[in-house]
Amino acid sequence: MKNKQNTATKTWEIMQCARDALGATHLQKIFSRGQTQINRYCSSSNNEDHQRNPIDRLHLLFTLLNDAGEKELVIAALNHLSSSVDCRTQETTVFTPDKMNVAEECLDDYPEKVELDRLIDTNASPEIVRRQGEQTCREIMETVTSYEINCAKNNA
Repeated sequence: MKNKQNTATKTWEIMQCARDALGATHLQKIFSRGQTQINRYCSSSNNEDHQRNPIDRLHLLFTLLNDAGEKELVIAALNHLSSSVDCRTQETTVFTPDKMNVAEECLDDYPEKVELDRLIDTNASPEIVRRQGEQTCREIMETVTSYEINCAKNNA
C-alpha cells in the first residue's frame, strides 16, 4: 500500500484525518467515547466546543514524565507507540559530553556497555536490551563528540 501524503500538523487535524480515514464509529470504539466527544477531539482549538484530545493528553503526560526525570520511560512509551509503523525514537539533539576530558568520557562508556552485556547474559527482554543498547550508544556518542571537540582545539 502506498503511503498517502498528509499535511496535518496540529493534533486536532491529526484526529480529523484519523476520523476521515477510519470513520467516526471506529474512533468511538477505540476511545470509548460518543460521537459528540470525537467531534470535540477533531475540532480546532479556536472552536469553543474543542477539548484536548488523546494526543494532546499523551504529550502532556510525556512532558511531565520527562520533567520528573523519567526520560527513558517516555522513550519506551514512544517506541511502543511507533512500533505500529516499524519505527523507533531517536534523539535529534547534539550529544553533549558530561565529563572533563576524552579519557573520562571513555571510562564513562564502560558501565553502560557492561550493563548491556549483563542484560544479554541474563536473557532480559529484547526491548530492555534494545533500550540499554541505545543508552550505550548515546554514551559512546558523548565520547565521540568530546574527541571531536578535543581534536578541533588541538588543530586550531
